[in-house]
Amino acid sequence: MQDDPIETDELYEQLDYFLQNYGGERSIMSVSELDGYLTAIGCGKDLLHPNEWLRAIWGGDDDQPMWPSIEREEEFHSLVMLLHLEAVNGLINGDLAPVYLEHKDKDGKVTLIVEDWCVGFMRGAKLLGLAQSPDREFMDDVMASVRLFGTPAGWEKIDAMSDAEVRFWKENLEPSIMRLAQFHHPEIQILGNDGPKIIH
Repeated sequence: MQDDPIETDELYEQLDYFLQNYGGERSIMSVSELDGYLTAIGCGKDLLHPNEWLRAIWGGDDDQPMWPSIEREEEFHSLVMLLHLEAVNGLINGDLAPVYLEHKDKDGKVTLIVEDWCVGFMRGAKLLGLAQSPDREFMDDVMASVRLFGTPAGWEKIDAMSDAEVRFWKENLEPSIMRLAQFHHPEIQILGNDGPKIIH
């Protein structure tokens, strides 16, 4: 890999390339989904060793990529660690900036797509066992938004909601995730931020 700092857009493009070319049916398939997954890892009470969550990006043991070289595998791991650091720093600094997708329709109307990120977050939450937390009431509260946008059962509920209700839950997403992170890491001070990072 190059010694110069990698630009954010280039980081996202390279990660998307790896995910789409080396992944399978059970793999994380986009940078937005990967960012949600890594954010969930950062929200956990106990820090997982990278070996515990890197392999889960691809699914199970049978889903691991056939890397053409050790250098290629190390390049991917380096890129993932950069995104992981970005996500964790956002949590620590109380300045969460999720990597969302956006869609522009034929009339030029732009819609923020949070579903991929939430699917990734739910994947990380499952790996961490967040659903088994003894603080069930609190966990249900802070996970409500991400479950809506990140699970098939949630998507059915969204289909029956008004635009105003969907907007409410979208706006509630990031504050809820920060509450979860702060619950496990009370030293976090929640600040205002510049909003999500958008990729097309």
